[in-house]
Amino acid sequence: MKGDDDSMATSTLNGRDLSEAGLRSTLAVLIARVIVPLWILAGALTKLASGSAADLPAALVKWAGSAGLDLMFVLRFGIAVELTVVAVAWLVPSLARTVGIAMLTTFFPILVGDVLMGASSCGCFGAVKVHPGITLVVDVVLLAGLVVLGRGVPSLRLGPTLPTARTVAAGLAAIAAFALAFGWVGVQAKAPSSVVPDATGHVAGAAVALPADGYYLPDYASWIGSSYRDVDLFAWVDGLPDNLGTGSRLVLFYRKDCEHCHELMEVWFSGALPLPTTAVAVPERGGWPEVDLGMPCESCGHAELPSGVDWFLQTPVLVRLEEGTVTCAAEVSADDPRCLGG
Repeated sequence: MKGDDDSMATSTLNGRDLSEAGLRSTLAVLIARVIVPLWILAGALTKLASGSAADLPAALVKWAGSAGLDLMFVLRFGIAVELTVVAVAWLVPSLARTVGIAMLTTFFPILVGDVLMGASSCGCFGAVKVHPGITLVVDVVLLAGLVVLGRGVPSLRLGPTLPTARTVAAGLAAIAAFALAFGWVGVQAKAPSSVVPDATGHVAGAAVALPADGYYLPDYASWIGSSYRDVDLFAWVDGLPDNLGTGSRLVLFYRKDCEHCHELMEVWFSGALPLPTTAVAVPERGGWPEVDLGMPCESCGHAELPSGVDWFLQTPVLVRLEEGTVTCAAEVSADDPRCLGG
């Protein structure tokens, strides 16, 4: 009798273990082959729809810009890789866990960077704004699911060989993904229909043709010591005063809905000005924002940049000119208006 009792207990335990193992395997496969690919696909398709470098993560823009990389290339390449990962996860099951872990791990430092920079959107879903903290939590949970639950699951385990037909299909899908990303995003990068260039590529309010890739990323350090006439950004500003090259002057780039910009102006540019100042309004790609916080600087001259471009100016940006030469150019704040002092 005792032997029968032990046998029944062992059988019950084995059944429970098998049941738990089956549930774990099912959850692992669901995460690796359904949830993670759909999560990545959502990001790829929304970025593909917007086609704007302005929707890239703030941390990625900073790192890529400092490395001298073309932001539109970064956007296209990122979309292509995400689409490829989705295709591999669906077509080659044994690679689903591996590529999912690789993709989510790549996202991690970018999202942490966004959080540390105080970005309002993670840039993961194009024009759809999602706070990086939310995306970071989701990615960590999914990554933990792949690493912990997926360990040892037979269908997600890499074998000595890969299925030839499925691998070839994944390769073809990757080629299609790169063709789509680099082809379609190139079309989307064009100026919106409300901005119509003439036969020479100029638009109203721009002294020269707008950037071909649809964005402008400033390099403030390279401006120092140059005449403002040799700084490309100034060529696109409409409304600069004719005497900008004489004496000591300030140029303030701001956005109409930028609270930090208006705080700076209220503290330092209301009433008597420290120096003659021209305030340059920076639009969004599609035009002016619906919110306008007003103009605290009543004595400022007024100018503006044209729409149709993603202007990567982290406003407010202050530029000091001495006889037309740039002596200071920086992103500033009310607490640190560094270019006021030269």
